[in-house]
Amino acid sequence: MPTEPTRSRGTQHGTGLIAILMTAIMLAVVAGCRPRAPQIEFANRRYSAALRTAANTMSPTRLARAKKLIARDHAGGVIGPEEYACYRAIIDLAEAGRWEAAEQEALRFRQDQQR
Repeated sequence: MPTEPTRSRGTQHGTGLIAILMTAIMLAVVAGCRPRAPQIEFANRRYSAALRTAANTMSPTRLARAKKLIARDHAGGVIGPEEYACYRAIIDLAEAGRWEAAEQEALRFRQDQQR
């Protein structure tokens, strides 16, 4: 009678390792694996606050004011390129009419400063 092939010990360990890696990846995704915003000067928190207020109130006027202030201070060297890119992403969301997403991103930016 033919016998069934048996798994080698290496194959069993490989399967276990794959299961562990898949579990780790799933946990990272569920936990919200995303890059953190850059740490900024305390005084610069006003920019994310202005953007969050503009998004929360869905105010194009407030958004324009915040955008102008951020652009001016970026040009003046007060805001670094990485920080500016974060603000720019929030502005782009709001300008596209995605106010709620813009507000959430502004909030996440602020929360990342507290870590």
